[in-house]
Amino acid sequence: MRLTRWLSRLAAGGKRLSSLEPVWLEGDERVEVVGESHYQQALRSICGREAWTEVRHECVALLVPEPTNPHDPNAVMVQIDGKLVGYLSRADAVAYRPTLRPLAAQGKAAACHAVIAGRGPGSRTSNLGVFLHLPPP
Repeated sequence: MRLTRWLSRLAAGGKRLSSLEPVWLEGDERVEVVGESHYQQALRSICGREAWTEVRHECVALLVPEPTNPHDPNAVMVQIDGKLVGYLSRADAVAYRPTLRPLAAQGKAAACHAVIAGRGPGSRTSNLGVFLHLPPP
């Protein structure tokens, strides 16, 4: 989905974005988001699906550095439809820092293709996961 089309859809739906201006990052590297288990309600509301339902929801994510995070000053939150859905791993946050911090200093955030995916019946967990498509760091 193109960024401009996604932004138009958000505006039409009345959804709120981060106050940072998005800058599109396109790539084929799959990066897994961590901590999604804490944001399952937000993920299900974005997808419109309940637990144990198989999900593959394509969307756009914003990557927002969170230097005031009490657990990790290099933390990078992942937002979809204006909702926090997880974080980059510590290693990925450090690897993408040279790209993300200068954008944030300019009032911008990286935007990228994302997929919210979940397992169906028979799975060991009903949790949804988030996978980003980014260029190599």
